[in-house]
Amino acid sequence: MNSVDAEVEEAEILEAEVVASRSAVRSGKMPILALLLALVALILAAAAALFSYQSRESLSADLTTLEISLQAARKETGDLGQQLSAAHSSYQAQGEQLKEQKRVLAEQQQALAAHNRSLDDQDAKLEQERARLDQAGQEIRESIQSVHRRIGGDNSHWMAAEAAYLIQIANYRLQLEWDVQTAIRALQTADARLRDSADPSWIPVREILALEIDSLKGVGSADIEGLALKLSALAAGVKNLRLRGTELAPVVPAAPVNANKPDTEERTLKTLLRDAWSGFRSIMVIRHHGQPVSALLPPDQQLLVQQNLRLQLEAARVSLLRGNQALFDASLQSAVQLLNEYFDTDDAKANGYLKEIDVLSKFNVRPQLPDISVSLIALREQLEKVGENR
Repeated sequence: MNSVDAEVEEAEILEAEVVASRSAVRSGKMPILALLLALVALILAAAAALFSYQSRESLSADLTTLEISLQAARKETGDLGQQLSAAHSSYQAQGEQLKEQKRVLAEQQQALAAHNRSLDDQDAKLEQERARLDQAGQEIRESIQSVHRRIGGDNSHWMAAEAAYLIQIANYRLQLEWDVQTAIRALQTADARLRDSADPSWIPVREILALEIDSLKGVGSADIEGLALKLSALAAGVKNLRLRGTELAPVVPAAPVNANKPDTEERTLKTLLRDAWSGFRSIMVIRHHGQPVSALLPPDQQLLVQQNLRLQLEAARVSLLRGNQALFDASLQSAVQLLNEYFDTDDAKANGYLKEIDVLSKFNVRPQLPDISVSLIALREQLEKVGENR
């Protein structure tokens, strides 16, 4: 029992010593472990602070870049808005201009229709006047025949009556139809009738006839019908004219550069730039017009411009036939303005139109005509004197 108790006490003492030694070891390691933990925590805190600082700096730089991009985007948006506003204003202006051109075209069409109606009315009046002249001529011929029957073999008086009729016809042709050549031939025939009569009493009348024939020859003859046909041909050929801005520049193949040089030439920066410049010149064509290039017109406006030019030429033709000098000149000036503004004047056809219109603009539609009624009055007075003497 005592030995057992002794062993138990000895074991308890050994266990107490081991426990005490372990407690002493643990109490010595505790400050070092705490210090290591504190150092690790400090390093982690410093790393966290450094990471937070770098993240904040990166975020600040990103925000600055984003703000600059946002300002650039706002500026581009503002510029785009201004461009859209300008384009809208230009579109509205073109729309107004198109409406105005359509209105002017409608007015010109109405004016041309009115001119055509007036010309038709004038043709009807001329036809009535021709019928009246034919009737008057028939009456004069009947009167001449009556005079011839009355005077019997007096050829002088009969020829004088025939000359009076021819002078009257000359006056009608000149005043109503502006036919100078027919009037000259009628006066010459009347003078020949008076000459063949061999009556000296008609000499004063023949002197007046000579003066009137010379005055008519000084007027000159104009081919009105030929000029009208030329204007009609010009109006019909408007569709073949080329509008400005619709032509394409011809592509000219460039000659090979350095074709004769050997392929073994060393490639340097200088040769590379030279080849690049040659290639650029081979695909770029620069044309000098000497005038600002206008925008390409839409197809409907191209048709409107061509129709407007055609109407101006038709109006000039109608004015020529009616003898309206002011409207004739105004129509040709409008045609020249349209050609210079919308058509390619470098083209041979448009240039030919300008030359033709320039020649036509110098034409006097209705020159001043002389008075040829003096001879008719003198002849009638002489016929009355001869009748009284008989």
